[in-house]
Amino acid sequence: MSTKANCLPNAAVPTRWATISLQPMPASNERFVVAIAAVNDNDESRCLRTLDPAGVRALAPTERKYVSDLIALVKESLDAHLAHTRRLESWTPPLAGVFLHPQQPGRAADIDDFIKRAASLSTVFYTDPLPRPSATATPRRWMDAVAEILGHRNARLCRHLDVRVPLGSHDAPATFSFLDSEFAANLVMFSGSNLKGRVENARAGLWSLSLLGDSPYIFRPERKELLAGTDAESDSKVREAIAEITDEAARRDVLVTSVTTPRAVADHIVQYASR
Repeated sequence: MSTKANCLPNAAVPTRWATISLQPMPASNERFVVAIAAVNDNDESRCLRTLDPAGVRALAPTERKYVSDLIALVKESLDAHLAHTRRLESWTPPLAGVFLHPQQPGRAADIDDFIKRAASLSTVFYTDPLPRPSATATPRRWMDAVAEILGHRNARLCRHLDVRVPLGSHDAPATFSFLDSEFAANLVMFSGSNLKGRVENARAGLWSLSLLGDSPYIFRPERKELLAGTDAESDSKVREAIAEITDEAARRDVLVTSVTTPRAVADHIVQYASR
């Protein structure tokens, strides 16, 4: 059996970051930040584009494709360089009019969060491209949010997230969103987008939960539950799909509960997990 080891924040490590700016017109004094790059002492590196298509349209309405292509080239060059060297200072811009600014020091436990904060402090045009968790988000993103919430509320429960166990005679182990001695759950997202595929994912989650009784796992949780991730405005087709899965789940002795946020998932885990 393998589990997610810990969802508490990692220790902060030294991190260095720098802005990359573009001079769209030669010999002009105009420059704007198009990317942020960061490296840390764990040999992690990131390059984040800070100017989205809307920003490009605002700054260069008549040359937006040209400018977008330049930014893409800059990011591609820096990504490739950092992948091989993890050194910002040795990067050479791929074209004239691109400038790597001096590095600035910092400390961060998560380089992805760090580079977003750096971007928001460096240019007014940056907006986080990742949406807040919603029904169209992936289960992975929801579970990352669940892990963060549990890390603050009851870190012990983090050991029971993303648990992999063998089921009967099947070669590949099954993964459970949460599994302990009393409660087993799989989170599946439901939305109008690719609803057929999401129903199939739900059936796979039901199958794994129903087979827990045949596994060599020492604990056999009494409560087995499929958590159906939805938004508050689910349409009739989504509700019908969940009702269909609920009927199938009842025949497998599995419960189905709709949840609309990662916090609701975390609350459910806290309520039913072993004490």
